[in-house]
Amino acid sequence: MEKTFSNWLLDIAKYIVTALILSTALSDKMEGWVYYAACCTLVAGVVISGILLNMLAERKKKKKKMMKKKKNKPIQQPNN
Repeated sequence: MEKTFSNWLLDIAKYIVTALILSTALSDKMEGWVYYAACCTLVAGVVISGILLNMLAERKKKKKKMMKKKKNKPIQQPNN
């Protein structure tokens, strides 16, 4: 679930950047530093959230794999 949500967040960041580029290309005003700052901040927050969720999903996946491996490992008997 985290992996899907992180991919979704990264897609949103791409859409925000695309909207910023298109709005800059289609507008007559080059002012609006507040608009650019807000978009950059929003994109940074969304990308960081997406990366963190992706790392969390990978960590859970590794943990699950380790537990499965541990569960399937045969019990060794002592040599007497």
